Amino acid sequence: MAAAAWPHAEHRYADSDFDWSDFDAGLLDKVRPAFPDLPPAAVGLALRIWSHLHGLVSLEIYVHLQTQALSPVKLFREELAQLIRSLSISPQG
Repeated sequence: MAAAAWPHAEHRYADSDFDWSDFDAGLLDKVRPAFPDLPPAAVGLALRIWSHLHGLVSLEIYVHLQTQALSPVKLFREELAQLIRSLSISPQG
C-alpha cells in the first residue's frame, strides 16, 4: 500500500527525518530489493500503516472491540478510508 501510494503521498513526507539506519537490516534486506526506488520515509510510512491496521485487528482478535463497538468492521473500514484519504489516493487505486 505504501509503495503504491508513495507517488501521491511523497509531498506529505518531505520533512521526514528517517534514514536507512533507523530500520532493522533484516527488514531492509527484503524491502530494498523489492522496492528499490522507495526512500526511508516510505518504509516508515509502511510501518505506520501496518501499525494502524494491526492495532484494530489485534483488538478484534482479543475481543476488546466487542465490548466497545457493535460493528468493529465499521471501525476497520473507516480506518482504511482515512488511510486512503491521508495518502492522497483514490479507493480505485
